[in-house]
Amino acid sequence: MRPGRVGDADALGRVHTQVWREAYASLMPAAFLGGLDAAQAAERWRLRLEVDEPDSVVVVAHLPDGELVGFATAGLTRDDDGPTAWELYSINVLAAHHGTGVADDLLVAAVGDRPASLWVLTGNHRAQSFYSRYQFAPDGSTKVHEATGAAEIRLTRGGTGATTG
Repeated sequence: MRPGRVGDADALGRVHTQVWREAYASLMPAAFLGGLDAAQAAERWRLRLEVDEPDSVVVVAHLPDGELVGFATAGLTRDDDGPTAWELYSINVLAAHHGTGVADDLLVAAVGDRPASLWVLTGNHRAQSFYSRYQFAPDGSTKVHEATGAAEIRLTRGGTGATTG
């Protein structure tokens, strides 16, 4: 586990694309997932990692040989009605590494024990179960993933609570 670096951009693009195809196959349109491009994702990662964002983190999980198997991103909340100051933007772990503790380590590295919120697809019960182990619970807010139309719910741990958005 370590902070992400610009040199990780290509691997992050590959992992990000593969994780979405693995995790969301039954939750997002196949055409959307099929259209994901690892090279384009790598460019977005490169830009993100080149820009110093002192109020956000990118953490990568890797094998002893350096192969990336997952990542997490977090930072200041992006929600206008954010119930917490900190938001977990993503945890993505390759399916082959589910159940190994990688996601747990990523969550601890990106969020720790602070109050935080996150968005999860309504049908992603595996992720919801994972987050509930860390005391995240639905706060009543919902939204639609713009690119796919998939329904999302916000989970919150600590903070002030929120109303449906």
